[in-house]
Amino acid sequence: MGKPTKIYVCTQGKKCPKRGSKKVLEQLQAEVAAQASSLEVKGCGCLDLCKKGPSIVVTPDKVRYGRVQPEDAAEIIKAHSEGSGAVQRLVVEKKKKKN
Repeated sequence: MGKPTKIYVCTQGKKCPKRGSKKVLEQLQAEVAAQASSLEVKGCGCLDLCKKGPSIVVTPDKVRYGRVQPEDAAEIIKAHSEGSGAVQRLVVEKKKKKN
């Protein structure tokens, strides 16, 4: 059996909370309950995707989502509960730092 899927929502950064990340967190948690999903959803610190906030990361899949809105929650939970892959319209790539 693989690692459990966890969703981390930036709720403590500078920009994501101002853009509604706490509402996103609450809606994701509500969808987990509504869909009887085994996913875990937690708030976390900055995910270094400030310009794309509200941002979330799904592990162990290493999927990064940006500009997530509460109305996206059902689609995200369903996709990751069923293992059908990422919600492509929300996926963002983290920029690599230059040396």
